[in-house]
Amino acid sequence: MCDFYRPMPYTEQQIRGLAINFLRFHYKLRPRYLGSDGTRITDRPHYYQGVLIDARLAYQRPDRSYFTATVEATSLDRQHEILYQTNYWRIGVHALVWTLVTAALITWLGSWVPEWNLFRLFGLPTAYLVLASLLVALFLAISTGLSRLKRYRYIYAVDQFKRFYADAQWVAYDTAIFAADSWRTRRRYRELERQCVKYGFGLLAVEADKVVRNVMSPSQVDQFAGSRIKLPRWLARAEVVTTPPPTQTALQPVRRARPQVLRKLGRRAVLLRARGRRAYRSLFPSGMRRRPGYYTLGAWVLVLGVPALVGLGWGVYRQAAYSPVAEEGGRGAGPDLAMLETGRTPAPPLEIEEGEYRRRDDSFTLTELSINVPEGGLIAEADIADTDSLRRYRLDADGVATVDYACLPLYTLGEPVFILLFGRYASFGAAREWALELNRLYQSPVTVAAGDCVEAPGTTDYLLYIDGPTREEGAANLMARQFQRRSGLEVEIVEIR
Repeated sequence: MCDFYRPMPYTEQQIRGLAINFLRFHYKLRPRYLGSDGTRITDRPHYYQGVLIDARLAYQRPDRSYFTATVEATSLDRQHEILYQTNYWRIGVHALVWTLVTAALITWLGSWVPEWNLFRLFGLPTAYLVLASLLVALFLAISTGLSRLKRYRYIYAVDQFKRFYADAQWVAYDTAIFAADSWRTRRRYRELERQCVKYGFGLLAVEADKVVRNVMSPSQVDQFAGSRIKLPRWLARAEVVTTPPPTQTALQPVRRARPQVLRKLGRRAVLLRARGRRAYRSLFPSGMRRRPGYYTLGAWVLVLGVPALVGLGWGVYRQAAYSPVAEEGGRGAGPDLAMLETGRTPAPPLEIEEGEYRRRDDSFTLTELSINVPEGGLIAEADIADTDSLRRYRLDADGVATVDYACLPLYTLGEPVFILLFGRYASFGAAREWALELNRLYQSPVTVAAGDCVEAPGTTDYLLYIDGPTREEGAANLMARQFQRRSGLEVEIVEIR
């Protein structure tokens, strides 16, 4: 029984009529031009340059300018027009632009700082997966942050008013829309009030028994500083009822009509123009006509987004060109590459000094070495009691010889050692002759050792190496370069484990 007598909600047409009737009394005492026809009202929807105006009131002021007030009416069945919704389209585009800007800065930083280079840290193809994950994480984080901002809350009625200028703009709504006592309803109402205060729009609440309450009056100052389109004068005068001119009794000359061909061409041009307009509008989403301003993006999106996309691609290309080898002109190539020779500009060969020879140029046999062997060493071969039991024969830089009949094999040490091997010989005598020659010519300390004192057991050769063993590979390289620079002979660095 109670449901039967429950009052029906207002229709949108009723809300328009009640709002216009309220505004007629609201502006009744405003000064007007004496020669005007009073207040002119329109309580039916009409379009102007793509903008839907639900109702309009206008009168002529004493300076003959027109005062125009517009109304956006919202009933219960069309409550979505004043309830805000999050503009996910704008959030997605703006988040994409800021993601590209942030990613471009990160990739450019990685291209200049090797410690931040993704391709150096992760390698291929993991670097591309990390970059894609970084873009997705940035997009989600920025989108979440932007969705918390109130500037991305879209209200259809408010956005309609933001597209054109009128002296007063009112939003009229049925109070049944916000009748529910819930936090969601209160939050939506506060957002409607906030946007009306921010942009200077008025609020009219249509309550039960056809009572219209003025919640908020519109601002007298244009909050948009004249950037919106203005309604023309003819739109304010559109509802003037004009008196038809008196009928003329005198005969008027018959005016010649336009040819039928021209009339057909004119109608065909109008038809083609309408079809072209419909085809152009079909290229855009249908929601653009239902939600004006929802898909509007600022020019900064292209101004900032396109260079950011190009910068991101260039930064990824620079990072992908990373090489662990130092290059001339690169960041790590400054201090040490200037002294190195290149394949195109090799360093000039060193001149042969007196008493030196080039091993690759001179050819001789083992029997010819006797001409360079000194008449007698400090320890002659005849003075060595048992050459078969000899394990190590060493000459220092001054030519002092040391003979060992027992040795600690190098391969038994706990860590690897390096030697500068000059050659392998089948007999101790041949190895000793080379050792005496190298020591005499270059004052280099040399060592002749049995094979089982250096390498694994079972080696019967005698090894001739420069100086003694060392545990540092860098020290072995330095000794090899010094010997090659001093003698021009080649040696082999052998690691003994």
